[in-house]
Amino acid sequence: MPLAAEQEVGRCGNAQKGEDPMSTSAYLRIPVVVLAALALAACPFKKEKKHDDPAIYYVSASGLDTNPGTQASPFKTITHAMRVATRSGMTVEVAPGLYNVANGEIFPITVPAGVLLKGDEANKGGGSTPTSIVGGGGQAPGATAGVGVALLPGTGSTIAGFTITNDNPALSGRYGIFLSNSSVTLRNNTVIGATHKAGVYIDASINHVITGNDIVNNGGSSAGSGLAFGKGGAGSKVENNVITGNGFGVEYDIAGGDLGGGSAGSAGGNEISCNTQNNLVSFAPSAITITAASNKWDHVPPTRGSSSGNDIFDSSGVATIDATPAVLTSNPCGGVTLYVDVSTGVDTNPGTQASPFKTITKAMTVATSGATVQVAPGIYDTSSLTTPEVFPITVPAGVLLIGNEGSKGSGTSIVGGGQVPTFPAGTSAAVHPGTGSTIAGFTITNDNPALSGRYGVFLSNSTVTLRNNTVTGATHVIGVYVADDGATPPTPSTNHVITGNRIVDNAPASGEGLAFVSGGAGSKVENNVITGNGFGVDYEVAGADLGGGSALSAGGNTISCNGFVDLFVGVPITVSAKNNLWDHVPPTPLTHACTFGGTGEDVCDGSAGGAATIDASNATLASPVCP
Repeated sequence: MPLAAEQEVGRCGNAQKGEDPMSTSAYLRIPVVVLAALALAACPFKKEKKHDDPAIYYVSASGLDTNPGTQASPFKTITHAMRVATRSGMTVEVAPGLYNVANGEIFPITVPAGVLLKGDEANKGGGSTPTSIVGGGGQAPGATAGVGVALLPGTGSTIAGFTITNDNPALSGRYGIFLSNSSVTLRNNTVIGATHKAGVYIDASINHVITGNDIVNNGGSSAGSGLAFGKGGAGSKVENNVITGNGFGVEYDIAGGDLGGGSAGSAGGNEISCNTQNNLVSFAPSAITITAASNKWDHVPPTRGSSSGNDIFDSSGVATIDATPAVLTSNPCGGVTLYVDVSTGVDTNPGTQASPFKTITKAMTVATSGATVQVAPGIYDTSSLTTPEVFPITVPAGVLLIGNEGSKGSGTSIVGGGQVPTFPAGTSAAVHPGTGSTIAGFTITNDNPALSGRYGVFLSNSTVTLRNNTVTGATHVIGVYVADDGATPPTPSTNHVITGNRIVDNAPASGEGLAFVSGGAGSKVENNVITGNGFGVDYEVAGADLGGGSALSAGGNTISCNGFVDLFVGVPITVSAKNNLWDHVPPTPLTHACTFGGTGEDVCDGSAGGAATIDASNATLASPVCP
């Protein structure tokens, strides 16, 4: 190198004052530029440095979003942290606390691509002070209107160590986590929500890792699912999760994730048990293969079929489902099926199919949550002096009481009534279901003349499923009474599923078919026949969705030919009653001036000043109709 260059490099480009390199001759200009470049290369400390963002931000519910997000001065909201931690590879550490709208969160909380959102992994978001994300909002990408989520993770992001619940009642479809971006890791979380349509929903995305989570109690006893492969999930690994207490445990609407032994390398180890309908269900309309080896189930080998309590149900009959090897869970549900036969049974029998009990009452003293009680045709009443039924027949929480669903209880009858505990004297019922129980396939009548308040089914506990029954009684005050728990103060029952029933001929001169007297919010009522009663459906509080509402009822109820009015609303509430069958199209009259004259009124707004909002649109004419 020439001496001049050595000197230039040695000075690290510190030119003397007054020097103008451009004043040199054209011959020297190029060397000067070269020397300047050499000087910069030799003196890197002269380059302008960009300040690096911190690799970790911190959040505490007691922090401030004006803080810098350090461990000593954390942000207050996860929402704000997600606006700051936008670079892939960053971590956001969240302290235990409740992160909801009241705390300033904006839902859905959207996690940027590649960011690690971390709470309390050791306790799966639980612990003495849970690390909870509670809320939901926005519009899930590509979903129908009204579908909102709590968490929306970006591509390659990780969610670990949170309890996650979407409790927003304004949303018609509530999801905990919505995976519309690929390669997301869900690790050591608790996803829970009684009104979730799905706890974890996989949209059109692939290659997730879902491991070590508790996906529990999503959808209760209705159609909600814990983990749903709705539109994607291929290449995903699902292992070592607890999936229990949901309506359906794992749902496949399309080829989805590997539950064990498949191409994604899942080791299995999932506990898929004690889900009310089925532990694994395929609704896929075309052939798919589901690998589910090395998991824990309620039965070994896993039972298959449509009945509630079976481990596996292939709805379309086109799925190949490999669930071997299988392990029995340590506390199986549905592991016991008890049998009742009034003709051949004896209550001192063990309640097996070969040696059934005689009474439903006896079976209810033995059955525990998850058990199925299968009842043979016959009349179950108080007529036998040796082994009569004791009324009300009280169904324990989580028990499935099954008669003859195919004929809606024809030939399998529960007849009688007794005082409902904790309620005023004279309040009687034939059947009193426990929380999360299912009653399906019975004709139910309360004919006890000694009690003034006669009800067929009395719903004072939540998340009950009434399916394919006939509830009828000429002296009933109400066929299906939706109530509170009778405590002081009372807690209304909620989130029932009332589907496929015939609620008919309940005191045609004065009684009611289905009445929301002091409970019923969040309930789904669809595909029932409600006819021949004094009043068809009565709302005295905000109650169920008859069609097109937040509980996602499809409607399909025939509400016609009731003596006074088909639908009566006595309070200023909003009632969704779309897509139903009536005596008139459009239903008449939507007025406060209800005549109750037996003139075939479809809808009566009996609230003060006629202030209720009743949506009975998309109505269809019933067959037959009443004038």
